[in-house]
Amino acid sequence: MADSKIEWTDAVWNPVTGCTKVSAGCKNCYAETIAKRFWKDRKFTDVQLHEDRLEQPLHWKKSRMIFVNSMSDLFHDHIPHQYIYEVFDIMKQCPQHIFQILTKRAYRLNQLLNYNIPKLDNVWIGVSIEDNKTANERIPLLLETPAAVRMISIEPLLEDISSTFMRWTMEMEGWIKRDEIWVIVGGESGPKARPCNIQWIKEVVSICKVENIPVFVKQLGSNPIGYNSVKKGKNSDINLFPESLKVREYPKNITAGT
Repeated sequence: MADSKIEWTDAVWNPVTGCTKVSAGCKNCYAETIAKRFWKDRKFTDVQLHEDRLEQPLHWKKSRMIFVNSMSDLFHDHIPHQYIYEVFDIMKQCPQHIFQILTKRAYRLNQLLNYNIPKLDNVWIGVSIEDNKTANERIPLLLETPAAVRMISIEPLLEDISSTFMRWTMEMEGWIKRDEIWVIVGGESGPKARPCNIQWIKEVVSICKVENIPVFVKQLGSNPIGYNSVKKGKNSDINLFPESLKVREYPKNITAGT
């Protein structure tokens, strides 16, 4: 297990590494940047299974929130169904932890978890979205997927999605509990970061507040627009956020972890 600098989790577990780009949010992938620094001749598009890492969580006794596959996407097409089942079996054997999974392959996620993988109380399932197009493609599939908590990671936020996001929160009304939804939002990091207007983040937070959905503002990004109290880097120091964005909430129904 590696301790993580990702603000909303404690540690990462990578039984798979490597990925390929599927949408605009992938353009400046942080995992690809890490791979270029440390993988030498291996390309990030080389998706590899690490069976020697599968049983690692069985040896971690202290409760953690664990981000699964920070260097890949568990639902990538190159990962066999059986291997995904094995990953879920390990998580089932570790009720002391909360496992957090994010994917951009919402269709495969939906298919496997609806028909082949049982819902686990300690596994949070989510999709990453970056614009209106991906919101409309991935959020409805997530809402149809059984999970203890459904995560919507809006990062990197590349445009105003307030109308689209509001429509989907209204779709949830009455059939998904608010403590079964968790929203993470932030701008893009890195030297090539695309602009993120602070107002776009404020709109997401405002909708979550009105709809009583827990929201976690991760960062303002490396290229924030509309706010002056920023520094170089990803601007994840909550003390520098506008007052309305100093929000880092978690779902209430946490059953393991910190």
